Amino acid sequence: MRTERHQPDYILMIAVLMLTGIGIVTVYSASTVIELHNGQSAAHMAIRQLGASIFGLIVFYLATYLSYHFWFKHAAKLLLLAVSLLLLVLVPGVGRSSLGATRWLGTTSFHLQPSAVAILVVIMYLSFLLTKKMNILHDSRRTFRPAMLVVLMLTILILIEPDMGTSTTLFGTALVVMFASGLRMRPIILTLAVMLPSAYLVAHFASYRSSRLESFFHPFQTASGNSYQLIQGLTAITNGGLTGRGFDLSIMATGYLPEPYTDFIFAVFTEQWGWLGDAALLAIFAVITWRGFRIARYARDRFGALMAVGLTSTIIIQAAINLCAVTWLLPVTGIPLPFISYGGTAIVINLFGMGILLSVSRETADVALDHDALAEIVSVDEFLAGRAQTAAGKSSLQKTQRPAKVTSLKTHRSTWNATGSQKNSGQIPASHTRRNLSLSWRDQQSMSNQQKDAEKRRNSKRDKR
Repeated sequence: MRTERHQPDYILMIAVLMLTGIGIVTVYSASTVIELHNGQSAAHMAIRQLGASIFGLIVFYLATYLSYHFWFKHAAKLLLLAVSLLLLVLVPGVGRSSLGATRWLGTTSFHLQPSAVAILVVIMYLSFLLTKKMNILHDSRRTFRPAMLVVLMLTILILIEPDMGTSTTLFGTALVVMFASGLRMRPIILTLAVMLPSAYLVAHFASYRSSRLESFFHPFQTASGNSYQLIQGLTAITNGGLTGRGFDLSIMATGYLPEPYTDFIFAVFTEQWGWLGDAALLAIFAVITWRGFRIARYARDRFGALMAVGLTSTIIIQAAINLCAVTWLLPVTGIPLPFISYGGTAIVINLFGMGILLSVSRETADVALDHDALAEIVSVDEFLAGRAQTAAGKSSLQKTQRPAKVTSLKTHRSTWNATGSQKNSGQIPASHTRRNLSLSWRDQQSMSNQQKDAEKRRNSKRDKR
């Protein structure tokens, strides 16, 4: 098994570069008519997207060849930085507002979206926290509660902007990382049971969110109002058919579909390239999913595995929410399609995340390790069997209700002496040996088998004597 660093996962790298190129070309074809109408060059937005992509590729290259353990050392500092940026964007006069939301820092030509940075930072911090506290992973008070406190703090700060789509992505990605780390399922399920009704209430009591819900449930009643963008997007998907109209021949992008280069760019892509083009695009996303989880499976340590799971999951969640919103399976949330939709911060952050994922791939093993970094610390079957035995013992004691047998002091002394001699000689039976909870299930089984074999050998020697 190789131990030195090696070349990154080139299949994942090619898939990421293909999506980046497809995104630049699609932004160009979706924005030409609108830019000409506004008196700009036809390639104005495509050039800006190209510039952001070039900067993102530089970050992508640096992150690929920087050891991902660097982020383990600085995860807590990055969390403080992300919280500071989210608080700074809420300061009047500092945050940049657009369409009723304050989500950006900077000027018109260069701006940063702190909520996008927070998604990447929460993956790093949760991977760091759940790696550092691996030995007490099943202690919800010391692991799940601190992790969920950080996640809720970031989610609430993003909701205040307001940006419900990004907060949903952050919360969903955090839950996936916590599930993969081996935390108990009960607190995760209870959190979901509480958060889902809360999310509905938050969406219902805000006027613009309630209008989105209304347009989702009854789109054709408000076809010229809140549902206009959804109806035009569905029309573009229908017009595409099997093979599409061809490059830069979209009708909906000529002014019918509002802002066709952002959240609803998938509708323009479908109208140009058809359902076969959609299948090819989804296949590239499937390759990223496959390679990302494969990197997590073959990662050398727990931190790298959790990072790979989180970075892959955030791309899947964003793409799923966007595609479901465009195809009328979810309400419109404002989540862009990763690597395809127009947006400088989004493309840079996504390329940065994929660079870190490739950095993890440079330190993977040739084969899957025997010690699974994402395995449960204690076997589920063993835990259930022990709990059943305990329950049976309690029920038998309650049925018998017999007084305790009184033994002589001499018998206790002999027992203590025998136990002490066994401890001094190291010959403690396997049944009295405490299990090391930091071991994996396989290591625990191998240790138990070794102890049983040693006890059999000792018993055979006694029989011979």
